[in-house]
Amino acid sequence: MPPTLWCYGTALAMVGSRLPTTSLRRRSPQPRGGPEPQETHCTRPLNTESRTLWRAPWEPWSVVSSSGTSTKAKVSRLEKGREYIVRVRAENKIGIGAGLESPPTVAKHMFNPPGPPGLPEDWSKSYADICWTKPTRDGGSPILGYVVEAQKTGTAQWDRINKDLIKMCAYRVPGLIEGMEYKIRIRATNKVGDSEPRELPQTILAKDILVPPEVVVDVACRDSLTVRAGQIISLITRVKGRPDPEITWTKDARALSRDKRTEINNNYPLCELVINEAVRSDYGKYAIIAKNSSGQAQATIIVNVLDTPGACQNIKVAYVTKNSCMVSWENPEDNGGTEITQYIIESRQPSQRGWTVVSNDCTKRLIKAPLTEGCEYFFRVSAENKIGAGPPTETKTPVLAIKIKLDGTLVVKAGDSIPIEATVKGKPQPDVKWTKDESTEEIRKGPRLQIETGADFSKLPIQSSGCAPVRQPVCPDHQRCVKD
Repeated sequence: MPPTLWCYGTALAMVGSRLPTTSLRRRSPQPRGGPEPQETHCTRPLNTESRTLWRAPWEPWSVVSSSGTSTKAKVSRLEKGREYIVRVRAENKIGIGAGLESPPTVAKHMFNPPGPPGLPEDWSKSYADICWTKPTRDGGSPILGYVVEAQKTGTAQWDRINKDLIKMCAYRVPGLIEGMEYKIRIRATNKVGDSEPRELPQTILAKDILVPPEVVVDVACRDSLTVRAGQIISLITRVKGRPDPEITWTKDARALSRDKRTEINNNYPLCELVINEAVRSDYGKYAIIAKNSSGQAQATIIVNVLDTPGACQNIKVAYVTKNSCMVSWENPEDNGGTEITQYIIESRQPSQRGWTVVSNDCTKRLIKAPLTEGCEYFFRVSAENKIGAGPPTETKTPVLAIKIKLDGTLVVKAGDSIPIEATVKGKPQPDVKWTKDESTEEIRKGPRLQIETGADFSKLPIQSSGCAPVRQPVCPDHQRCVKD
C-alpha cells in the first residue's frame, strides 16, 4: 500500500512496509522520452523548482535513509510550499526491490491558523475599552495572544495598535482623536500565524459617555473587617463610572493620603486601600468616595484592630489595716477591641525589684490584698483580653501596713490622771478610733477626756475626777472609783 504522509513544520514523515532505503525528490513534470530517474545518496532534498515550472529538468532522487529496519523515517529541512514525492524500496541479501512511491505532497505546517475571536464588546470615550471571547478553534496550536487593529472611518488602512501580543481578552485602545469614528478588529495568533479578523459590528465615536459612579465593596471586607495588630488592612472595592471617578478614602470623616504605612492603589475598576502593620489606632469607620462629572457614590467599611487593652485608670488603696488593704481601679479607656476577661494585680516592697502576683484571675475591679504589719507596699494592676495583657498601672506612693504599739497594762493611783498613749504608723495616714472593752462604740471627747492624734501617735488622757477621800461609813473599802 502507498505510504502515509504527515507534515511537521519543515519535516515529512512516512510509513511503509520496510525502509532500508528511503529516497525523496521534488516533483517536476517529466519530459516525454526523458531518462529514468537516477538515485543519488544525499542527506537532504535537492533544491529544485516547483511543479508549476514545467520546463524544469527532471529532479534526481535524494536518499533520506539507507539502513535500519524501521518503517518510519523523518525527513528534515523541507521548504514550506514545495511539493515532494517519497519512494521506498526494500532490500535483502539478494538485492533491492522495486520502489513504492507516495502521492505528491506539499510541505506545510501540521497546524492551521486559529479561528477568529468572539464578537467584541465596547464602550467609548477618548480611548476605547474592548473585550472579546476566545476563538472556538485554535487551529491545533495554543493561542499565543491577540492583535488589535484600528481604521479611521473613510480610510482603507488598518493600523496595528498593540506592539506586543495581548495575552488577555481585553484591551484599552489609546490615542483616539475626539470626534473621530473608528472601526476596531481583533485577530488571534498562534505559532502558524494570525486568524481572520473579527470586527466590531459598529463604529466607535471618540467622545465621553457619562456614567454615574458605582462602588461595590469586595466580599472579603464587606461591611466590616477585623484584623490583629501588626497585620495588613486591605480594603478592596470595584468602582465603575465614565469618566473614571476621582477616588477619595476617609477615616472617621478625615481624608487619608499615602504615607509610610498607607498605600492607595487605583487600577480601575479595582480600587484598594492598604495599611501595613496595623496598630490599634487604625480602627474606625473607613469610606471610599467616587466622584465624577455625572455623580457621586460611596461605601463604608468598619475596621476593628484587635490589640491588648490600654492601661487601667485611677488605681486607689483604701481601708489599710495591719494585715490587709483594699485595692480598686477603673477600666482602661480602650479595651483593645474585645472584652476584658480578667485583671492581674501585683505588689512589691520598695526594697524589692520583682513583683509578686496577688491575683491573676480577678474579674472585679476591687480586691483585698494581704499585708504584713509595718511593711510598705506598691501595687500595680493590668487588664487582659484574648489578645494578651495590657500595660500596668502603678500606685505612685507606697502603702504602709498599720503598726500599733500600746502597753497592755497601765497602773495609776486613785485620783490621778490616766495617760493612755499608742504609737500608730501607717500610709496613708490612718484614722484612729478608741474603744473600751469589747464594745465597738467609739469613745468620744468629754469634760474629762481628750483625744490627741499626730503623725505617728494617738493619746487618750483621762483627767482626774477631783473626788475627796471617801469615809469608811460611806465606803468601807476606802477605795476611789475611776470612771471611763
